Amino acid sequence: MPLYDHAIHAGNAGDLWKHFLLNEAADWLLQGSSSLIYAESHCGYPHYLLRAPGEWQGGIGRIWPHLPRLKVFPYFEILSELNPSPHPGLDGLLYPGSTRQICELATSRSANLKAEIWDNHPDVAASWQDYLSMHSSISRRLAERLPEIRFYCSDGFSGLLSHINRNASPPHPALLLIDPPYIDSKDAILSEMLLQNAREKGWTVLWWYMTDLMTAPSSMDPLILDFSWADLDGGRWSGAGVALAAPEDSQFSLRDHLRQRGHELIRMLKWY
Repeated sequence: MPLYDHAIHAGNAGDLWKHFLLNEAADWLLQGSSSLIYAESHCGYPHYLLRAPGEWQGGIGRIWPHLPRLKVFPYFEILSELNPSPHPGLDGLLYPGSTRQICELATSRSANLKAEIWDNHPDVAASWQDYLSMHSSISRRLAERLPEIRFYCSDGFSGLLSHINRNASPPHPALLLIDPPYIDSKDAILSEMLLQNAREKGWTVLWWYMTDLMTAPSSMDPLILDFSWADLDGGRWSGAGVALAAPEDSQFSLRDHLRQRGHELIRMLKWY
């Protein structure tokens, strides 16, 4: 399988929409539970240092000056806490990847988190090995239970299909992010297969995609952002979408919550 460089796109307009909805969904699930199960198909690095020039300047870079007023949303609250200075230093902005964002959210909500994540890039694997070693050391030193994370350096599609089949009807809310690089023609097909399988097993699923690249089936409740609505610059891409699938008893409530929060964000950005 071809390797994908996550760092190029970290913090761009598509990342912003994906991570905004991911944190909103996780926070919603934690409203009724003190524990969360999380899984991700193509997780990328634990974090990134964003420096100019880069795609991030058309995404989170456009919003950064307004971060203090956006902390009512979990995503921006996390970014603000990890970057206490309003001005980036010489090292750039610290931008956490999806999994680290969920870890930060769970910790801030005093929730237990068990995460299992996949990526096939050897540099990503090395980065996670270093991060998890430090993570374990901090946990022992503080005698506190930090989020439990397991990283697998392998194909996320096959790994997750097996993982979800072993974890049907999970005991706590379970959230899956399907975030393929779309460098293989089979990525969209495998993503839909994984989404349907996970939904049937009781998982809440978010599937990210670029709207110029594909259109998710309407039955999957896609949440669309045209970047121009939020004064973002996606380069050659005009927008991004996140398809939602969830157990029947929560599908509509979560969809309505995410749409409302998305509208609130766009409305606030138009004011600035």
